[in-house]
Amino acid sequence: MATPRETAGVPLQLSEIRAELDRTAAEIGVDSQKLQLTFERSDFNLRCEVEEVSDSLLIDTIAIAKRHLENWRIHTFEKSFLSIQALNDNLFATEGLLEKIKIRISGLYGEKTLEITKKGALVHAELSLMSALLRRALGRVSGKDVLSQLAEMGCHIYRPQDKIGGIAAFSRLTAKLRETVILPLKNPEVYDKIARETRSEFSLNRPRAVLFTGPPGTGKTTMARHVGKEAGLVVVHVPLENILSAYYGESTKRLAVIFDAATTTREPLILFLDEIDALAPSRNEKLFEASRRLLSVLLRKIDGLETQNNIITVGATNRPQDLDSALLSRFDTILEFNEPQQEDIQELIRFYAKQLSAGDNEKLAQQLSGLSVRAIRDVCLRAERQLAREQIEKSTTAVAAPTLEYYVRTLAEYRLGRPAD
Repeated sequence: MATPRETAGVPLQLSEIRAELDRTAAEIGVDSQKLQLTFERSDFNLRCEVEEVSDSLLIDTIAIAKRHLENWRIHTFEKSFLSIQALNDNLFATEGLLEKIKIRISGLYGEKTLEITKKGALVHAELSLMSALLRRALGRVSGKDVLSQLAEMGCHIYRPQDKIGGIAAFSRLTAKLRETVILPLKNPEVYDKIARETRSEFSLNRPRAVLFTGPPGTGKTTMARHVGKEAGLVVVHVPLENILSAYYGESTKRLAVIFDAATTTREPLILFLDEIDALAPSRNEKLFEASRRLLSVLLRKIDGLETQNNIITVGATNRPQDLDSALLSRFDTILEFNEPQQEDIQELIRFYAKQLSAGDNEKLAQQLSGLSVRAIRDVCLRAERQLAREQIEKSTTAVAAPTLEYYVRTLAEYRLGRPAD
């Protein structure tokens, strides 16, 4: 008996395709006669009318294509129009590219249509794609919320009720975060009241866009989640790899789709753009046209969020000096995540190595000077693992927690770049 993997690439008979279309139409309560199917001269074509070509339909179509197609690209994406093209297994090969399946949804010039075309017969994966598209385009709009759509686009969704480990952050930094970001998010009415009393024309005095800057390992990403949890807001983390694409113009479209989807939510959220310097390098540098287009879209989308009372943009960068000046001007608050000072390190040690005495804490803090928050955490974790290994090998539990000597030894190994375990 053939396995699903073996049958996945087998061309389907027209009768099999018609049977699946009939089943799909029956499930969503649509007359199958409305599905205009032709297969002439090895050209497959399915066309049907849709009630409305909405932004949510286009976004959902992209998400469906991502689930069903291994390699694909957005050919055209604009208001009321979307075109998607499947690609070869070898992304650099162009032979036979025009024979791959194409998806087209158009609401332009009075038409409201979904069209799926391909040179040759469909295979099982493409039939599944077609069925999913018809269910979304012709069936009732699912109860899937915007956050689910963003998750399908590759964003990481962190809700306030999600558990996160204790955050090792020194009080100097958390106090600054509380004053500049968390308090305005939790108490917007207080800030708005003051603005109405002080300004001849009301405008927001709360931060709408915040930039976290600092070296790698200083806790910028973790702090974005901390802000969301403290303020009771969802954090939508947009990873860099989910935006950048080797195909011309696709990065711009991906970024626009994510911003547009976020603006449709009624739920307050934080849109967190990590490594934003890769998206918007300075125009003083020699930029490719694609980079200029991406920067232009980013500036326009951030400007558009000025009127969205329920969204705050948080960017993070290790290289603020490389950011475009126009983008920097969009951030009304910039928080620097500098490497911890002596008192900060002692506070971090109390978090990760509470068993150490005050004297040992101070000695270790002096030796940890110059390391980032992440590096300090790594040294402490290595000390614990080294003690655990020794206890396992010697079948003893004489020492319950690492002593100062363990931390000093693992610090030396860390600086040399040798593994501690």
